[in-house]
Amino acid sequence: MDFRGQISAEFLLIVSFIVVIVLVFSSIAGPQSQENSIATAAREGATGAISEMSYTNVSMKPMRVTGIKITGGSNRVISISFERPVPPEYRALVINRTVESLLTVSGVKPVNSTTVRLGDRTYTVQI
Repeated sequence: MDFRGQISAEFLLIVSFIVVIVLVFSSIAGPQSQENSIATAAREGATGAISEMSYTNVSMKPMRVTGIKITGGSNRVISISFERPVPPEYRALVINRTVESLLTVSGVKPVNSTTVRLGDRTYTVQI
């Protein structure tokens, strides 16, 4: 019997399985990585806005961002939670700074003053 083609066939089979596994994991990890980048940028923008508000208005106590929640399908909503309610006169500032921070993420394009687009998904910022 001649076994000269046996190793080539096994090698091709193993390499094809490895390629399939890599493609499956990259299709899962890619969107999750984008989502993590969006959440991080939203937290940085909101934290920066709160810091600016505390610095310019000495009567206001500093606040912490307690949570970032992203919900929805292709039209996603970024809900930002703080330890206390944000005063109504500062809500627009927080949203603007958050959107500005989101625009620093690679591939993010502005839609309007509260919404950005990344790929096929839109993200709307809410407090």
